[in-house]
Amino acid sequence: MSHLPSSSVRDHMKWAGLLGCEAVLSSMALMQASSMAAPPKKMMAPLGHVPQQREGPDRGPQSHMILPSGMSCPPLLIRKEGEFQAPRLLDEKEMRANEDMQQKKKNRKSVAPCKGTGDENGPSSKVQKNFICDHCYGAFRSGYHLKRHILIHTGEKPYACAVCDMRFIQRYHLERHSLIHTGVKPYACSMCDMRFFQRYHLERHRLTHTGVKPYACSMCDMRFFQRYHLARHSLTHTGVKPYACSMCDMRFFQRYHLARHTLTHTGVKPYACSMCDMRFFQRYHLARHSLTHTGVKPYACTMCDMRFIQRYQLERHSLTHTGVKPYACTMCDKRFFQRYHLARHSLTHMGVKPYACTMCDKRFFQRYHLARHSLTHLGVKPYACSMCDMRFIQRNHLERHSLTHTGEKPFACDMCDMRFIQRYHLERHKRVHSGEKPYQCERCQQNFSRTDRLLRHRRLCQGRNVAKVENQPCCDPRPYPQEPPPAPPTWSPLHPPSGRLAV
Repeated sequence: MSHLPSSSVRDHMKWAGLLGCEAVLSSMALMQASSMAAPPKKMMAPLGHVPQQREGPDRGPQSHMILPSGMSCPPLLIRKEGEFQAPRLLDEKEMRANEDMQQKKKNRKSVAPCKGTGDENGPSSKVQKNFICDHCYGAFRSGYHLKRHILIHTGEKPYACAVCDMRFIQRYHLERHSLIHTGVKPYACSMCDMRFFQRYHLERHRLTHTGVKPYACSMCDMRFFQRYHLARHSLTHTGVKPYACSMCDMRFFQRYHLARHTLTHTGVKPYACSMCDMRFFQRYHLARHSLTHTGVKPYACTMCDMRFIQRYQLERHSLTHTGVKPYACTMCDKRFFQRYHLARHSLTHMGVKPYACTMCDKRFFQRYHLARHSLTHLGVKPYACSMCDMRFIQRNHLERHSLTHTGEKPFACDMCDMRFIQRYHLERHKRVHSGEKPYQCERCQQNFSRTDRLLRHRRLCQGRNVAKVENQPCCDPRPYPQEPPPAPPTWSPLHPPSGRLAV
């Protein structure tokens, strides 16, 4: 047997390590050490390796070793001496990727013992994976598995669904997909009524009953039911957003978020409502919209009888019971139940009115106010009363008007028996009890509790020639009913009537 060059030895050891050929590794290591000292003409194969020589006109000596008990190196490594080309060495990144792939395969399933290998009385060796992928150097135990794997690199999907345009690499994937069309969910949970298309989904669902979260974050105390959720969460620590939009500078943690964002560029709304013409970018938005047709409000408040279509509406409503306003303005002392209200309030400090009317010069803090204002130009009053011919621009005006038909006065004063149709009327009425007069005339500094009385006072004040009459009030106080003078105090030893002395 001819001596193997050191480069071929290293290459052979590299492939032997990839395929798990431990005997080859040990033999080749000894061979390399011996050759470095003094390369002999003939070398005995250590550890039971016997050199194999085949004579013939078309065959030369083979640079191959026969393992004990019939074991041999993978056939892909057996080459004629003239045709032998050492495969390139895998770099550190490729080796690490291959090791990770092999480790995942070991974790997913146990390796069956190889038939016909090893001593009869000794332990069986692991299955040899003699079929190597030329693209990623993955090792497989049969030609079928290698061919199936190569489809991943070529992109070929030979198995097509007869119902839709989906195609698959494996027949099993096609069969699993077909269940979606038939609606059959063969995997049932033994603890509840849930059923699933795939066994993996069932096993993942069972963790919700046991409460076990096997995947723990190494940077915080968070734990997860799924490995995918852990991997996605880890990006929040690193700040890496691997999915970049090709049309703008936006980047995302998840591929799903990128796909959803891309629809905003194309304008495609793939999810259509079957009951109206509305279309949506996201399936979740369609499901939420469908509740408006069915009238179902699945989220119920535990403190009152209110129910809501969306969970966030329930969470927002719950704050009204607790009184907690988590969003505080950094420029004043105001606090808000919702972040949106805080953002809208912040515009009042900056003076920014981002929403401009295209028909006049008015600008607004909120889009809703602009949309409502636009109706005044169009003359459209979309909200009609079902009991009379009145129509209104705003929904709250219609709701307030409807109370005049029902006679209901939902706003009650807590200091007297008065009730009111509108909250504004109640707040105005409370000033009678508090004596507050927040509205002041600029000419005479007279204060009023109501804006309508201030406006009436201003008209009278402007109609008089105050400059000609000095020390005279700017208006006749008669149109505004003055409060009666206070009654004289009753007799007491401290306040006797005139003409009498305290005893």
